[in-house]
Amino acid sequence: MNAPEATNIVIQKIGLVDLVSGQPTRFLDADLRISSLFPQFAPDGKAVVYSVREKGVDNLWYQSLDGSKGHQMTNFSSEQIVGFAWSPDGKTLGVLRQHTESDVVLLRQSQP
Repeated sequence: MNAPEATNIVIQKIGLVDLVSGQPTRFLDADLRISSLFPQFAPDGKAVVYSVREKGVDNLWYQSLDGSKGHQMTNFSSEQIVGFAWSPDGKTLGVLRQHTESDVVLLRQSQP
């Protein structure tokens, strides 16, 4: 008898927690492409922003707290986002990006 194949389903949610009670007040459906950066509140307080990775490229995603569909904020065509922050007045966004290059070298012992 063959064992059934395992199926992994990942559902990611962003939880908003009341700091007085410690209880979740709402859960937002995160984009399935969310990368490892922690969501941050947008300066207007109406959304959370996080990075999404598609085909090895990160862009920032604006996810409204009202439950409406989120949208892409940046339009980078290469590299990954490793951090981001708003200016104190909330009008400028700083994004730290990185690019990793790797070289592969094959060494083979020659025959005498």
